[in-house]
Parts: sequence; structure tokens; C-alpha cells
Amino acid sequence: MADHTSLVPVRASALMLGKPAPWPIYNEAGKLLLARGTLIDTPDQLAGLIENGLYRNAHWVAEPDTESVPLPQARDVLRRKHGGKKPAKPSAVKRGQESVITLDEVRWQIGDTLWLQFADDAAQRYAVSLVGCLPNRSILVTAPQKEGKQLFVRDGQAFVVRALSGRRAYAFAAQLLKYQQTPFVYLHLSLPREVRSTVIRQAMRVPVGAEGYLTLDGAQPLPASVIDLSLGGASLVATSLSGRVAAQKGVTGRLRFVAAVADQQLSVDLQVVLRTVEALGEADFHQYGVEFSGLSVRDRLVLSAYVYQEWSLQE
Repeated sequence: MADHTSLVPVRASALMLGKPAPWPIYNEAGKLLLARGTLIDTPDQLAGLIENGLYRNAHWVAEPDTESVPLPQARDVLRRKHGGKKPAKPSAVKRGQESVITLDEVRWQIGDTLWLQFADDAAQRYAVSLVGCLPNRSILVTAPQKEGKQLFVRDGQAFVVRALSGRRAYAFAAQLLKYQQTPFVYLHLSLPREVRSTVIRQAMRVPVGAEGYLTLDGAQPLPASVIDLSLGGASLVATSLSGRVAAQKGVTGRLRFVAAVADQQLSVDLQVVLRTVEALGEADFHQYGVEFSGLSVRDRLVLSAYVYQEWSLQE
């Protein structure tokens, strides 16, 4: 039962037939009438709710009520994707910090984008996809294209291969060992002895446990789990956006959630820009990367306190 002193009236027009309830709905005494996410199926059901009185929690921002329906398995989906492993605590590094590592230390995945920069034409860079790696033999990537057409590259051609992953940029020198045309066009590149790694993003990201709502390009708000956070952006798990929005990285929107800082529930409503979308391959869930834009002094203070607190708890 909710604290009736925190309840505020809800307009009947806020509830629609065939649509899920956007909040838990209570009567005036604080008794739960309708859990969040429950569909209102019939006019009689809607009329009954109106007759009993429609109220919601005035402090509602990001689903704090334990009586309401939990967010739909978002964290469970992500946890299964990573084999149940707890994310590692990020290390404190400085932007611009460089190091030389081996290829085995680079955690690229099949399908990641690499950039081929021709050694004799540094102005030209072509995006390719990582196909695979043969230990002690070669790196396999798709063939570069220009204006939709495959570029023919001669054996022995020298490249600088570049990639971005997380907070780091990677670069190494390679040569084309073989231009392979079957069963599809791809390249065998020489294995590098070393890879240069440069920190390009200083903001420390920490795993968090906030629940909130993501709204992009005027679409309906999506219940979202905030899985990691920095002063510059966040990663979220939520159900899929419409194809129109999901296909347009760079669209703007809002992220709302409650940050629990020093026993205080502090609501934040942040302007965001969509940067990445990754399908999780289960139950139509996606992982979204958003960048914060135009943070107010108050938002920055709340985020700073929240990030530092969560980071400290992982010591």
C-alpha cells in the first residue's frame, strides 16, 4: 500500500484502452488498483477505475514502487548474455594515455568495425568488418568499398589499421597477405607484433542499478535499466524502439531515473543523444548507448555523487 500523503490525482485521459498503465494506479486510500504495465482491456474496467478514483505516486520518476510490475527482465537478459559474470570495475585512466599491447590483449568481437588507412594515402580510410583471426597466421576482414564497389587491393599493400572500442583507440601496421574472392571477397592481413592503444575517453563508467524511462524522438517512453553510467553518458537495456527511431543514431531524447545518493532519492531528467544500439538476441531487448547533452549544474552534481558512490561501493 502506498503512502497516501504522496498521492496525486491522475487525469482519466492519461489511461487509454489497449494501452499499458504508465504508473501503478491507487485509490485515495493508497490501495493498489492497477499495476504498472497492465493493459486496460474494456470500457467497464476503465470506468471502474475512474469510479474508485485515480491516483499515482507524486514522487514517481522511474518505477520505485515495489508493488508494481517489475521492468521486463532487462538485467536478466544482459546477465545471460555475459554468462552471469559481474562487470569488472573500471580502472582510472587519463585521456591521451598511450600504451603498447599485444593483439591478444585487444578484446575485439567478430563483426566489429575496423578502419583501413592506406599507408601511401593517409587521407583515405575505409570501414571494414572483422571476420576472424587465425592464430599466428592472419587477421580476416571484409574488403573495403568505395561508392558501393569493391576496391581491388594488391598483395603486399601496407595499411594502418584503426579501431575504437570502449574508451580506447587502437592502431597497428599490417600488410595484405591475400586478396580472397571466394566464397566472398575478404582480406588476409598480417598479424601485428604490437598494437598501440590510446585512451580517448576519460569519463569513468561504473555499473549502476537504476531503473528509468528512455524517450527518443517523441516516441512512447520505454522502461529502461541503466546498467552503467558516467558524467558523459550511459548504457541502458530496454525493449526495441520503432524501426524509424532505432535506425537513426543521433536522435535526441530524455532519460529519466532516480539516483539513490546518501539515502536520498534524487530524480534526474537528462537530455540525451542516441549513439549506439545493439540487439541482445533475446525477447526483443536492445542495449542502448546514450550521450548526455546540456547537463545543468544540479544534474552534474547529482551524477558526480552517484558515480563516485557506486564506484566506491565496488572497492
